[in-house]
Amino acid sequence: MKIIQLEYFIKVVELNSFTKAAQVLHISQPSLTAAIKKLENELDYPLLNRTTKEIKITEKGILFYQYAAELVSHYQQTAEKMYDLKRSAEPKIKLSILESTAQWISSVTQQHHREYPDQSYQITEMMDHSQIIQRLISYDDQLALSNEAIHHADIESIQLYEEDYLLLVPPEEFEDDAISLQGLPLILPNKQYQVRKHLDDYFTRLNYRMNIVMEVDRFEAATYFVRNGMGYAVIPRVYYQSLNADYLSVIPISPSLSRSIYINYAKKRKHSERVLSLVRLCQNYWAIR
Repeated sequence: MKIIQLEYFIKVVELNSFTKAAQVLHISQPSLTAAIKKLENELDYPLLNRTTKEIKITEKGILFYQYAAELVSHYQQTAEKMYDLKRSAEPKIKLSILESTAQWISSVTQQHHREYPDQSYQITEMMDHSQIIQRLISYDDQLALSNEAIHHADIESIQLYEEDYLLLVPPEEFEDDAISLQGLPLILPNKQYQVRKHLDDYFTRLNYRMNIVMEVDRFEAATYFVRNGMGYAVIPRVYYQSLNADYLSVIPISPSLSRSIYINYAKKRKHSERVLSLVRLCQNYWAIR
């Protein structure tokens, strides 16, 4: 069984026609028909039922199509990565970041690039804790930032800094030095994000009632809704400091709530000196602040 046979079968299923598939694949229809028949013979079960009027996919054919599509997609992604290696002597450094860290990580990456001008990078925002772990242990990313320590046997987790959460409000709306969140109309992250878990745990610990008026994916979206009077958002201090926040203010939360930011990498992976250098630059950036 070859990848090209799977690609032929997938195209026939997607177009529901040998004629159309042959045209798209730039082969003759008899050659395509023969290739599918050979695939069925190798499998020893039919994938398609053919009549003069139509093609129907069998139950086993449906399952085989799903597996084949996944396999071909993985093959294509792998081929693309191999092509990237051919074009560049140095593989991309792939780094997952949090939305709130974009400003400072851009400064660190700029410094790193001055040391290694031929280096390229792939930056992905990743806020789901389980996905961060999965991308590291599956070697999709070399490095990842997280908003709490990752406790996993195969992952090294290094604390970079600690920051408070603050309440984002319209200017001059409150005169308090610090404020309780109880009863306030809040714009919070959606349930799947670690920041939301921090806040849920905080409210549970204090036995507070949450008054959620809106749930969003990004802090950036929350700032627009705060500006338009929909409610107040809880955001990390470093994110506020990176905002153009002339139109918004922050108030400390009482009792206080904080988090730590970590840089993480897979222990078993052989990291290049360039990757380790980027880790050190992240550590140095916060060591002097």
